Amino acid sequence: MSSRRRDREKPIAVRPALRRGVIVVLSAVLMIVMMGFIALSVDVGYMFTMQSQLQRSVDAAALAGAGTLIEGEDVATAKVHEYLTHNPVGLQWKEFTDGDTAANVDLFLSKYGDGLELSLGQWNSSTQRVESVEEGPTTVSVRMTYQNMPFFFGHLLGRDSFDITAESIATYQNRDIMLVLDLSGSMNDDSEFKSIGRLGLEHIYTNSQQMYADLGYPVYGNLTFDPAYAKATGTAPISDGQARTSVTYRGPSAVVTSDKAISKVTVRTSGGSTYNYYPSGATSYTASPNQEIRYVWITSGKNADNSDQVHSFDFDGNRLATIRKALALDNVAYPYPQGSWNDYLNYCLGTGQNNDAGYRYKFGYMSWINYLLEKRYSSDATPDLWKASAHPITAVKNSVDLFIHFMQEGDGRDRVGLAVYNAPNGNGLLESTLTENLGFIMSQTRQRQAGHYHNYTNIGGGMTTGREELQARGREGSVKMMVLLTDGQANWVNGGVNSTAAKQYVIDEAYLCKDQGFKIITISLGAGADTALMDEVARITDGVHFNVPGGQSVAEYSEDLTEIFRQVAGARPLKLVK
Repeated sequence: MSSRRRDREKPIAVRPALRRGVIVVLSAVLMIVMMGFIALSVDVGYMFTMQSQLQRSVDAAALAGAGTLIEGEDVATAKVHEYLTHNPVGLQWKEFTDGDTAANVDLFLSKYGDGLELSLGQWNSSTQRVESVEEGPTTVSVRMTYQNMPFFFGHLLGRDSFDITAESIATYQNRDIMLVLDLSGSMNDDSEFKSIGRLGLEHIYTNSQQMYADLGYPVYGNLTFDPAYAKATGTAPISDGQARTSVTYRGPSAVVTSDKAISKVTVRTSGGSTYNYYPSGATSYTASPNQEIRYVWITSGKNADNSDQVHSFDFDGNRLATIRKALALDNVAYPYPQGSWNDYLNYCLGTGQNNDAGYRYKFGYMSWINYLLEKRYSSDATPDLWKASAHPITAVKNSVDLFIHFMQEGDGRDRVGLAVYNAPNGNGLLESTLTENLGFIMSQTRQRQAGHYHNYTNIGGGMTTGREELQARGREGSVKMMVLLTDGQANWVNGGVNSTAAKQYVIDEAYLCKDQGFKIITISLGAGADTALMDEVARITDGVHFNVPGGQSVAEYSEDLTEIFRQVAGARPLKLVK
């Protein structure tokens, strides 16, 4: 290759000063571009930030409005306005730092109200729209637009502001709630004589009077409300010299009277001992051998042949017949399918609650009502005992009524079912399927009594019945829950008494409910309730346990239960659907 060609292939050298000039120009151009991108990024980031703030604001407003719909449309609307005001977007917070809430809301609406679209209605999940309803809306739709939000650098690109819009729709969900109630015999305890020491005689007495009134003030023989001793009257005289005598039977003592002088009183006791008393011509005398009297003989008056007249009273083999006649019950039919006047008389004559209350050997409607509550509580024995205001069962009924009233204040789409324990076979019993006829639940509960079907406490059986009803008839998408109440200890399972197995049954049922997503609200009532077990059931199912302590009056029971049911009924499950 020639030297001339090699010379043509040599590179041309660029001067250093020219290279530096090109780089400066290129850097300046790139910096302008980079600043533009930074400005754009700041403004775009600001737009997204404002959009996020607005979305949170309308979400909060929609949920707050839906949560207060049960209080009325005006309240819900006001709550939406309040939440939009208190959840500002951008620099709005500076506008609402002074003044009270009402003034700030007015200011907000005057400045931004044109951008608010608020509608109330009912959510249609099929069409994904809020449909208008004439009454009872369940859904709040909030759409908010802010116009002319300022850019930081947008004017450099020929745009000074932007608009943002966010929409949120919130509804409260339908609820399917199973009430699971304890109908064991102990639900009468606060009205029985056994509670005099805890609640006082005045409480028991007043409550008994109310129950007597609830049963229609029945009249049987010559019974009075206050328990009194029976007074047996002898045969009528058939001649002028004969006397008319009586014996007021008091068990270990007896008061004898005569319309003529008494010369002698003889008694024989349950131990076979005989005691003679000489009243010295008195017309009244109290014989007190301090053993239960079985026979009484009174010497008073003269027969037609001038012999001493001896009057005998049998409180032994014919004791019940003698007392029944003294109370004028000998020709009175016992009013209920189970029990009898003789059974009631034996109850009053024996030891037990009647004796502990100081009414042994006394007879009256007060002790008769206690006999029904303690001995003849089932619906088979005393069908209309549900009318009597026994406690705590009546406090529960009253609270269920209030609970239903709260539920009825909603849109009518909540359903309630009723399960009780125990059934006649000792298991749970479905008294009502899930229904929107909440009045039926009230009447059904009202017509149940303590020990209605069974005396023992199968809590797990009631839970099984409630769970199976929720599984079988609970609506898709509804909130399913159980309200479980008991005043005692789980003690019955698989047809017999077994406290350990009965408690385990309750725990097993709680886990089955948890698997189904059923929350359980537990209420333990009174000093005898197993609060630890009820707390465990609530914990397992993410529910809440309420404890109503023992030793309270009926009014206090009612007040506590009322507050509990108010909380349960008033808790509206909310959901953002859009």
